[in-house]
Amino acid sequence: MADITRPDRDNATMARLRLALERELGAGEIVLWHGWQLGRVDPQTFLIYVFAVPWTAFSVMWTVFAASAVALSGDQSPGIIGWAFPLFGLPFIAVGAWMLSRPFVPLFERGRVLYVVTDKRMLKLSLGRELVVQTVPADRIGLAERREQRDGTGMLKFAVRIGKDSDGDKQTEDFIIGTVADIMGAQEAINRIGKFAAPADDAAGALSS
Repeated sequence: MADITRPDRDNATMARLRLALERELGAGEIVLWHGWQLGRVDPQTFLIYVFAVPWTAFSVMWTVFAASAVALSGDQSPGIIGWAFPLFGLPFIAVGAWMLSRPFVPLFERGRVLYVVTDKRMLKLSLGRELVVQTVPADRIGLAERREQRDGTGMLKFAVRIGKDSDGDKQTEDFIIGTVADIMGAQEAINRIGKFAAPADDAAGALSS
């Protein structure tokens, strides 16, 4: 297996992800490339603020006005029913806070997400409250879209399943790598999978063992 130790930024979380990867790899499976999630905020993700800011502002104002109306109603004990109206706005405030925080998620994911390309599949291992492992076999890797910055960092998006929803509309499931360093290295490693990949039936058997 390739050496994925980074002494300059190693920590306990990264060590646990390395151990998790060793456990995931099958006998004889070769790591062609790996990359850690970078703590880099994408300016394009702030486009969500066009919707998130007015949503959150309206939710907060509505909840404050509703609470003020109940507090100034003169009723000494409004009770649960009286406070239910302003409390109804809290879930909307929570949704707004979630949207406002979305652009900063990569800062939390730095060193907590490991992307790996082997001779049989792509993997994403992420560690938060629990370990989550996503796997895409070689025979499901479809069309790719690469976004690369001048310093070589970037992301890759792959179509891994194309189907139809209940209404008959086309639906695509994607697997995303990034933002990581040396995104071109990831692309080249994925291009090499075809040389190693076994036929679909053999690959399925190897992954199920």
